[in-house]
Amino acid sequence: MLKLVRALCLTACSLGSLTAWAAPDVWVGGVAPTPDPIFATSSGVLEAYYTAAMPGGLTVLVGVSVNGVDLPTLGLNNHASAYGDMLQLGSVNAGDKLEFFIQVVDGARYYTNPARNPDSFNHAWVSTYAGDIKVPAGTNIAFEDLSGGGDLNYRDHGITFRIAGAVPEPASALMMLLGVAGIAGLRRSKRR
Repeated sequence: MLKLVRALCLTACSLGSLTAWAAPDVWVGGVAPTPDPIFATSSGVLEAYYTAAMPGGLTVLVGVSVNGVDLPTLGLNNHASAYGDMLQLGSVNAGDKLEFFIQVVDGARYYTNPARNPDSFNHAWVSTYAGDIKVPAGTNIAFEDLSGGGDLNYRDHGITFRIAGAVPEPASALMMLLGVAGIAGLRRSKRR
């Protein structure tokens, strides 16, 4: 029976590795539709995974604005990141308004909200992504990094984001830690 279970596990692992990775779709056909506002659906840590299929010539970093305030974390350089690299952008709460952006090094910052862009142009295409073995399911955002739309390829920088695990409140985290310590103490006393 144990051999059968091991064989099934090895088969499942082998089949999973055959799918490798499947980059999200890219936008084709002119200016992408203006994205709807993005709101956090739960509380937790906002994770961004690099998904650009063809980085543009400019050096670009990604970041996020939460409720109109740009968080200080920037990363996932489009010339140094590999598909699936992850960056934690910060903690968010359910209902927070999220506006992702790219920062062109020595250049402009372009948001998923065109009204915040210096050229008022839509620089982002937003779609859902089912995920693969390197990037979890989430919302994919593909960016155009040139002013006024440039070449309209929306492939210069891409991320898929998700909100991972709830962030416990400090009191809850302390209670959980005390509970684990209490269980460990009981086990120790039973051994004696």
